[in-house]
Amino acid sequence: MPAVQKQFEDFHTAIKLDNDDEKAKLREKRKVLVDALDANLDEDVPAFETFNQGSYAMHTGVVPLDGNYDIDVGIIFDCNQSKYSDPVVLKKKVRDALDTNGRTVLIRRPCVTVNYMRDGLPEYHVDLVLYTKRDDGLLAIGKGRENSAQEFRFWEAADPKKLTELICSTFTDDKELAQYRRCIRYVKRWRDVQFRNGGAPLSIALTVAAKQWFKPRFEASGKPADLLALLDWVTVILNQFQGAVTDEGYHERLAVYLPVTPGGDLMERMTKQQMETFQSKLEALQDALDEAYNEDLPEDACKVLTKQFGGDFKVPEKAETAKAAVAPVISTGNSA
Repeated sequence: MPAVQKQFEDFHTAIKLDNDDEKAKLREKRKVLVDALDANLDEDVPAFETFNQGSYAMHTGVVPLDGNYDIDVGIIFDCNQSKYSDPVVLKKKVRDALDTNGRTVLIRRPCVTVNYMRDGLPEYHVDLVLYTKRDDGLLAIGKGRENSAQEFRFWEAADPKKLTELICSTFTDDKELAQYRRCIRYVKRWRDVQFRNGGAPLSIALTVAAKQWFKPRFEASGKPADLLALLDWVTVILNQFQGAVTDEGYHERLAVYLPVTPGGDLMERMTKQQMETFQSKLEALQDALDEAYNEDLPEDACKVLTKQFGGDFKVPEKAETAKAAVAPVISTGNSA
């Protein structure tokens, strides 16, 4: 295996959503929206509390290729779902409270999305996910669009805070947790590069796939071996594809089940064609990682990898890697 750990970690630095300025902007947008919502909601709407969810809360966010940063914010209203039997009614109230100059507010099936535009292009967007309380201690998430038929407007039991907790506590060792998060970000950027025309798997599906199947890999010296960890993980994912019969006929599918309420397969909305494309692209990624693993020189390995991960995965000059050509001894590491 070539010595490419530095190139992987440089790549991670380039793509991770961890810049203080970027996070500060997202926090600012979040605060502005929450304050506006608090000030402009109808008086009959119950009080609410907020929490961060999604990749921002799980520390797995990546810098978007199109520059359209996003943050997911949970809004928990202090009422039972029976107060708004139709969740779209509450979504409309939220939309109307936030629909002012400089923002475009859309009611989507799982959330209310607020887009901030600059020069006619989206610059940031905030997904507000609406919840009410349940007697069993869980939350109920509001599903439905403005034009949805009545049967597609409903409240569904959910446990988003537990999901974040599970993702963040998959590994207790700091080095293993750091590699786990790096590899999730690598695959998220790979998805963004390889699926520019749509049809990509959900980000949360990839993250849950890491929770289920990722295993850390380290050299005998204790240095992380991200290339090998990533190759192992992608190989395991491909091994999970199984034949299935759907309305589109028989084909290979990957199922990734949400580990909290309401459960369900996070890949179920992918069509036969989308699933076949995803499998094919994963196989190409596996081949590239395997080819890179078997290269002698770091620069040759990186030439293969940059085709999969994009231009932020840099190819070093030969002089930079001349002292790093000795193959490392690999340890399997310890998984939690």
